Amino acid sequence: MGVSQVSNCPHCQEDEDTSLHFIAQCSALILLQKDVLGDYTISLDTLSDIHWFLLLKFAKASKRFCRP
Repeated sequence: MGVSQVSNCPHCQEDEDTSLHFIAQCSALILLQKDVLGDYTISLDTLSDIHWFLLLKFAKASKRFCRP
């Protein structure tokens, strides 16, 4: 019917739950982002330079996709 449901980030509840927000903008994951990806701030331009293995490591460490 053309109705979209926008959900907030399950970690910070501050912004829309998007892949960019999850990897580069979520305030609840900023320390993990620094530890795994090497920086507190990641732009859309530098995101493509991050090796896929580090992105996978970040996703696993965040426990975002773990079943309850």
